[in-house]
Amino acid sequence: MVCIAAFVVFSILGIFSAKYRALAKESFSCVFKRLTFKPCDTGFDRKIKAKLTGKLMDTHPRLAKILYLNFEALSWIFIALMLASFIISAQSIYNLAKYKTCNPAHPEACILSPEDLKPIE
Repeated sequence: MVCIAAFVVFSILGIFSAKYRALAKESFSCVFKRLTFKPCDTGFDRKIKAKLTGKLMDTHPRLAKILYLNFEALSWIFIALMLASFIISAQSIYNLAKYKTCNPAHPEACILSPEDLKPIE
């Protein structure tokens, strides 16, 4: 399931750097196949797993082993955290637009104020 998270990440990175565009295309292909209940035959999951594990192998071999053995579960956890982050960010933006504070229950907890949103003249 790493292809879903990779699609989001590489799509954003692909806007700024051409080297990530090929990975974004490959991850989109994998996501599309998974959404149509077909197996991802691009090998994208294995490629990302090997790249991440290989980078960790030199410095943290035990952590690399844990990552390699639990890659699917860790990718699901990453996706859940990413979705939760998007939801919380969207809620904060909504509260900021409607109530002029990120958190209406505790307005002092918001680091942004309506003055911060005004355009610089």
